[in-house]
Amino acid sequence: MKKYKILHITDMHLRHNGRLFYSTGKKINNGLILNGHNVLQMSDRDITNQTKNIFDIGGKKYLFNSIIKTIENFKPDLILFGHVDRLDEDNFLSLKEKYNSIKFSQWFLDPLNVNGPDFNKNKKRFFMKYQFCDNNFITTSPDILEFVDSTKTYFIPNPIDPSIETLKNFQNKTTHDVFIAISHGQHRGILRKHFIDDRVKFIKNLSNKVKYNIFGYKKNPVWGQEFYNEISKCSMGINLSRGLPLKYYSSDRISSLLGNGLLTFIHEEYEYSDFLNKNEIVTYKNINDLNKKIFFFKNNIKKLKLIARNGYRKAHQIFNNKLIADFIIKKSFNLKINSKIKWMND
Repeated sequence: MKKYKILHITDMHLRHNGRLFYSTGKKINNGLILNGHNVLQMSDRDITNQTKNIFDIGGKKYLFNSIIKTIENFKPDLILFGHVDRLDEDNFLSLKEKYNSIKFSQWFLDPLNVNGPDFNKNKKRFFMKYQFCDNNFITTSPDILEFVDSTKTYFIPNPIDPSIETLKNFQNKTTHDVFIAISHGQHRGILRKHFIDDRVKFIKNLSNKVKYNIFGYKKNPVWGQEFYNEISKCSMGINLSRGLPLKYYSSDRISSLLGNGLLTFIHEEYEYSDFLNKNEIVTYKNINDLNKKIFFFKNNIKKLKLIARNGYRKAHQIFNNKLIADFIIKKSFNLKINSKIKWMND
């Protein structure tokens, strides 16, 4: 396959001093580079954070001019946007009109769930780029969204990067049973006061017969290497996303659980059984069903480790960041995809 010049504009969290070294933007960026493409990366939010002033509120003018200069110097084949929210509609229109020979694509991770959190806000953020992008990649199945064109909108799973997801908890002796991590936003880093999180009610109804390692409820979330230190203590993990289940949607937490070898539980209505069978992931119907299954596996360690290992191997195979980056490139340039992996052919 031809090697392309890609301008990847996304938040690389430099201002957070390594707290989010496992961000999806970094994983996709790594995948593109490992596939041999010439990738030039711009961290939009770091740029605006460093350049904002009273004459340029939010640093948006500086960011837009920097993008223009970078395009002129680099001459990319593809401009790939992550969650670039610092540009407005006029900016995107100007880019599209000025550089109409360049492919424009975006990836978008946040929930587009009418029964989930921040639906109108997320839909607006998504559509800001959607109307100008040739291709769009989302972590929700497009076939259940009425407002997207399925001929230019594709599902991608949250990527697993083997250089980041390095733990193999199924091989280790752990001190806790179940890992749970929720947050009120990666950029905040701490819990918001008086914020109502529907997942807290769920957590309160979990059985007290097992030992939990919970962050984001009663105590602040953990980030950076501390996150991996805490996840390494657990044999199982519950994948909790805000809002009602939506086909294929998950926060990026699922890559941390499966990718680090924890036995992973997920509600059956997310339909991850399309990708992983009952010997690779554990689905549950409701809180009572989940409690029974957690207790069962706590007392059946051999079975627990077997499913965790199988899930780890399968997830690293089909959700690999190189694979996802390759899919983004092939769809962006209308290249043929030869794969039997379901999420690529849905």
